[in-house]
Amino acid sequence: MVIFVIILGSIIGTSSYEYYQDHKKLPPVKTHTDITNRPMQSFTESLNTVAPSDISKYPNKSCTPLAANWVAQENDQRGIKMTVKDWKALNLEGAQGSALWLNKTSGNCGDTIDIHASLYGVSTDTFRTGNRTIEALRIGWYKGSGARQVWSSGPIALKERKIKYPRDATRMIETNWPTTLKVKIDSSWVPGFYLFITRSFDGTIENTAPFVLHSPLGSSKLMVMHSFITWNAYNTFGGRSAYLGSGATKTEMRNDRSRVVSLDRPIVGSGGFSIHRDGVSLVQFLEKQGINYDQFSDIDLDSWPSITKSYSGIVLGGHPEYFTRRIFETLISARNTGTNIAILGGNTGIWQMRMTESKIGANRRIIIYRTATEDPVTDLRQVSIKFADKRLNIPQTLLTGTLADGVHVYGNLKAVTIPKWLKIPTNATVNGISPDSEVERTVSTVASPPNVHVLFSGIMHYRDAPTVGLPPRPVSIAQAVWFTTPSGAAVFNAGVTTWSCDLIQTCAYSTVNEASRATMVSVTTQILNLWQTKAVGKTLTK
Repeated sequence: MVIFVIILGSIIGTSSYEYYQDHKKLPPVKTHTDITNRPMQSFTESLNTVAPSDISKYPNKSCTPLAANWVAQENDQRGIKMTVKDWKALNLEGAQGSALWLNKTSGNCGDTIDIHASLYGVSTDTFRTGNRTIEALRIGWYKGSGARQVWSSGPIALKERKIKYPRDATRMIETNWPTTLKVKIDSSWVPGFYLFITRSFDGTIENTAPFVLHSPLGSSKLMVMHSFITWNAYNTFGGRSAYLGSGATKTEMRNDRSRVVSLDRPIVGSGGFSIHRDGVSLVQFLEKQGINYDQFSDIDLDSWPSITKSYSGIVLGGHPEYFTRRIFETLISARNTGTNIAILGGNTGIWQMRMTESKIGANRRIIIYRTATEDPVTDLRQVSIKFADKRLNIPQTLLTGTLADGVHVYGNLKAVTIPKWLKIPTNATVNGISPDSEVERTVSTVASPPNVHVLFSGIMHYRDAPTVGLPPRPVSIAQAVWFTTPSGAAVFNAGVTTWSCDLIQTCAYSTVNEASRATMVSVTTQILNLWQTKAVGKTLTK
């Protein structure tokens, strides 16, 4: 649901290179009889949720053990030649000249990464000229440079690879590019969040592919889950995403969306936007603050729910919109055993989806039909519809305490009830919430926690004018909340998708003023420090 303009612009303008595909009429998506509605799961019932079993033994073949202050030590090293201004100007939404993707979203020291790269761009006069360099940049703070180069391929001559366009009803885009080169991760690589980049002969970063290198399990008290599934759902490479395809009208474009989204392709459009806003910004903030934390992908949590047992707190970034049922239950079960949750964003846990394999390996295709009568799978743990859909009726409130309440809205937040443990002024404000934000608010249903406390609240305004002829839109309210559970776990939910971005000046999409940023940084830093004590909710008072 993020930034229709970016999605539309990316599909139309990513490059004319996208559109010499053969536009054969694709078969319609078949439909079947509907699924029976179910009663809403109550919050009390969610307290009995247990973690799914791991799909295999976790491969804890880790990097070198980390020192107690390893994040601070790492960020004392020399970074690349970039500034805050450079990061704000960096365009991760396009792929002009070259593009790449990796065979893994995460891994460990000793693993080998396959890099699949191609020439790619608008102008045949420019994108074919000159060698490219592929680099691995570890994202951090590094005194403001924002990243450190850990590996470089040196100049290589890329070839132009074809894109395989859809021929079936799933409308999936998948490149099937051969491996360009392999990189083995050795002990010189420091755990963290990486961007593999293609860099042109003139130094321009042309495209990026994210990767998480795991720390030794339990190296820190906090773990961060990055939303690779959501980033790829928004990816428009090849002219289609899980939201839009081709067509003359918005309705036609939505109907032509991909029902299956492949990770075997570069990330552009709103996918690249989301990596910058929700991944890069959060990591740069955490490392600037010197907070120790271990990093994982959401696919890791789907594969190995048991990793959450090694941590006192789980941190989610700006826009974790898509979960498998296993991820949803893993987070709730972790909370049920005293693991604290900090959601530094909004629009969390909206869609249930599932994953399947590609030729590259497991968990490389994301299945998102969105409509129960279109999805050929009717298993309630697998069908790709909203968690809050009456056919499932397990709304996000079970985890977040709030429901989604507005898309593409902006406004200001005012303090409502500031607890004693959160040391900020009781009249604090957050002004200038971005018009690209998606927000959440509290509701009163059987699926809501019984003791949700509102920290900040504000009436939001819609970015876009209402559609002529449709009923007036409801008032949108954004709220940041916290609550505790019987296990002692504490949950904080910022309730605004741009919260992570606004924590750091390097975020290209930050819109709050510096006073508001200082308030958000204070709130977030205090929460992350407190959340390092398991079941910290037992010590928190109103």
